[in-house]
Amino acid sequence: MTKFEKKFFTMLNEDDKADREAFEASLDQGTDANEFDVDATPDLDADDAATKAAKASAEHAVEMRAQLEGWISQMDEFLHYLNGQEPSSIQSQLSHAEPDTIFDRMKQSEQRKIARVATELASLAESFRGYLAQTDNPQFKYV
Repeated sequence: MTKFEKKFFTMLNEDDKADREAFEASLDQGTDANEFDVDATPDLDADDAATKAAKASAEHAVEMRAQLEGWISQMDEFLHYLNGQEPSSIQSQLSHAEPDTIFDRMKQSEQRKIARVATELASLAESFRGYLAQTDNPQFKYV
């Protein structure tokens, strides 16, 4: 304990003694000062309930974060399947389609739609990432 802390606590104790003496002097003759004492011990049941509520809220937030991460992961997987650079993606298979086949016909009419859907899906995934970044924001505690 530092010198300052010792002096501070000494002053607090002296103030408490002076206040107690002044209080007892202000009482009527025969009144017991101890009747006015209040039990200042914390209510452990209330603290326990608050702790349980906070823990449940934190667990729920973790569950929601995990679910949001799962959604983002699935969107990314589908985005790569739909419009990825891998040879197995739909867009790649259509772009390398043999002439005069059903895939060639699909390529001519569907590549723009696939690109548009992929753009929208990528935009949605990025929006979800923004929400994911805010999961620790206390503003969204009970929203």
